[in-house]
Amino acid sequence: MIRVKKSRGVRYRSDVFGGVVYVPERDDFFAIDRELAPFAAALSDKWVEVHAPEEKLYRAFASLGICETDPKTKQIAYSGPSFLGRFIELPTVTDPLVLNCFCTSHCPLMCRYCHADDLMQSYREGESEQDLDNVIATASMIPAMVAVITGGDPLSAPERANSLIRRLSKQKAIVIDTSGVGDIDRLLPAIVETFAHVRVSLDAASDENARVRPANPKYSKDKDASRVGAAKTIKTCLENGVPVTVQTVISSHNENLDELRNLRDLISTWGVKNWVLHVAIRGGLARQVEDQADKQTRKRGILPSSGVYGLVEKLIADTERQNIQLDIRCTDTNQTPNSVLLVGSTGDLFTEGLAHHGKVPLYKAGEGRPDLVRSLWHHVDRFGHAKRYFNWNPWMGNGKNLEGLCFPIPKATQVPSVSGATVETEAKFPVKDGKALRELLEVEGFAVACEEKQRDEYYDREDKAFSSLDFVIRLRDTENDSVIGLKGPRFYTESGEYSRVELEFQTRSREASIESLSSKELSPYWFFEKRRTTYRRSRDEAIVCLDEIPLLGEFIEVEGELKQIRDIRTKFGECIGDPERRNYGELFKDHMVNMGSEPSEIKGAEFGPTE
Repeated sequence: MIRVKKSRGVRYRSDVFGGVVYVPERDDFFAIDRELAPFAAALSDKWVEVHAPEEKLYRAFASLGICETDPKTKQIAYSGPSFLGRFIELPTVTDPLVLNCFCTSHCPLMCRYCHADDLMQSYREGESEQDLDNVIATASMIPAMVAVITGGDPLSAPERANSLIRRLSKQKAIVIDTSGVGDIDRLLPAIVETFAHVRVSLDAASDENARVRPANPKYSKDKDASRVGAAKTIKTCLENGVPVTVQTVISSHNENLDELRNLRDLISTWGVKNWVLHVAIRGGLARQVEDQADKQTRKRGILPSSGVYGLVEKLIADTERQNIQLDIRCTDTNQTPNSVLLVGSTGDLFTEGLAHHGKVPLYKAGEGRPDLVRSLWHHVDRFGHAKRYFNWNPWMGNGKNLEGLCFPIPKATQVPSVSGATVETEAKFPVKDGKALRELLEVEGFAVACEEKQRDEYYDREDKAFSSLDFVIRLRDTENDSVIGLKGPRFYTESGEYSRVELEFQTRSREASIESLSSKELSPYWFFEKRRTTYRRSRDEAIVCLDEIPLLGEFIEVEGELKQIRDIRTKFGECIGDPERRNYGELFKDHMVNMGSEPSEIKGAEFGPTE
């Protein structure tokens, strides 16, 4: 038996495919499949004992920094795709994972490939506190798990950076994205207090760094300011227990295995555990450089060659072979530039254009329409967003499917319970011998739980949009209450049982329900009465409903797990007929048509006054 608790600052969010975990110590996201998601969701800030069947699962989580264990589990370096469990295809995410927030448009460097130059040039003069409030307001409206405070450079505007760190940390994890040029000490108290992660840019250990990341003479006269500043900031953060990532843009200047190895070895000796490699893309200043190079006889561009992917694979393999404890992630958004969300220094929201050169404005903070902050999100590539932050690159893995590259997590024997929509599994059978059936119900431990007359009204739009796809919207009235039921399409097994998602909720009144349905352009198209006797037993969750249907006689509906339904069917076999796929409405309509009625005349089924 071991004890487990959530690691400091770890955030979890559920999603349709399972869930997402963010680990601030590593600045890593992990997609978790549905089977494992409840275990991540169950982690808390307090120590909890777990038993042997779950021990290996939680130790695997702990090896990636998701949780802590007692006895302690050592973290490992991991450079593969960030998918835990089983994923056969890349998932998309419901809401953004990361939001980049510009602290300032001022920057101490003049990087030749600057991706954000088009968001800085025209905004540098006249930055105000009102603009900062707009940045925070826009960021607060976007449910990202992480806010990256960037620019420009946060170290160029420490007061603004401190304000963003403290205010945004109330709802998001914080990452500081900096060149390292400036005084990191002015941000350290806020960084330490909020357990923020610091990313520092450094492209080479050699003089090549200064060639591609030269100093802006308005801020520094030191030609090597970018390398010196990065080294100082990295070491200061590590000395103060602040988790650090070094980020390197791979361009034509450092697309060299020896150059990258030298940088890797340098940052490893400093104690850095996380390294992100960004493949330079045709955006910002890099687009201008490439456009100019396209006109040259001997092209001298800034972008790396197509061999960059093989280079990164060799670098990762070499790092793992030498057992260097360094996480390596690689981002490449050349095909999906519109996968990143950016809040400019005045609060406007942008993404990089795919079919448009430059930034695409998604929301203007100054227009006074906060209700429109999501109105243009259809321009954002959510698959590209997931690919970027889950470290998925198609060129990695020697042609393997994603399923073969997922991080293996041992399965547990028991899954923590989680709430959600009810999945109803049932089967319907005509009753051949009612007396014998009731006797068998008693023998099998079933007792009457409820007897009632039900009247159901079914609602749809005029074009039957819902019922044509086997969706059900039902208002059920009994003697005591009214209930709204919503059902999804039926999924049948080979032996006739079916499953569907079903939701039910009490209504304030029948009249209020009808008014609400009508306001959504839903009107009744069919009604149905039945007398229902519900049987339950104590040893399991199986339910048998004995229904009397006008003109049709008796049927039973059996609800429960598939095994329970089939067991009951076997034991009750002589009393009931074959499974009936049609619902009661379809059965009744077919019966009335066989009796000579016109289909258009059949509006519902109800008991006569003497029945």
